Amino acid sequence: MRDPRDVIKGRIDARVNRKIYDAKVKARASAEGAARKAVSGAGKKKKTQGAAPEAAKKKKMGWWPFGGKEEGGEAAAGCPGCGAEIDPSWKQCPYCGNDLAADAPAPAGQAPPPQAAGPAPGGGGAPAMPQIASNRTMAVDIEALKAPKKEVVGWLVIMNGAQKGTDYRLYPGKNSLGAGADNDIVITDEYLSTRHAYIRYEDNKYELVDADSTNGCFVNDKKVQKEELIDNDSIRLGRTEFRFKALY
Repeated sequence: MRDPRDVIKGRIDARVNRKIYDAKVKARASAEGAARKAVSGAGKKKKTQGAAPEAAKKKKMGWWPFGGKEEGGEAAAGCPGCGAEIDPSWKQCPYCGNDLAADAPAPAGQAPPPQAAGPAPGGGGAPAMPQIASNRTMAVDIEALKAPKKEVVGWLVIMNGAQKGTDYRLYPGKNSLGAGADNDIVITDEYLSTRHAYIRYEDNKYELVDADSTNGCFVNDKKVQKEELIDNDSIRLGRTEFRFKALY
């Protein structure tokens, strides 16, 4: 069973990655909106320069900040989702939450962004609300994450090499050691066999057993096939030296 602390850490990492992803999406949407606004502003400027001065109408101020048909200003656009009047510069409809950046026409020479699957406007049904990530912190039920833990009966501490200081827990029954990934204790040492040895704890007794390894097992510099262990014994497997620590 996985350690509950690893589960909690994984959830926290996932939430941090989600925050980073949302920030990137927001930055990309802002950049696309700025590009569309620049293209739109260039088109308006060109149209104004080509019009006759006497045909231009003076825009009147009204209560609607985006102008209207009778004012000669730019008419407010309609939301493709709910039909409400919106400003062309808005990236999201405040009434239905529709993503206006995705519905806006792409600038000349640029392919339109892919559209998410959903009900077509005017299809008779209400548009689906976008899924917005919640910023609330969710409580974690530690008791639900707890799993039955195996009793620790001792440790092996590596005393040399690149893994010096690394410690491994020993549990009741048989603990396998070797270079293979399927061992209970995996040691990075090219002089170790795939399944090199076992350390058993049964009937309040610790015992090291050689699993027919190529280079053998040594306890306190003595080569052994099977040897009872006591606290602070020195064990050598391949070129890796261990210090054995007994809990009982």
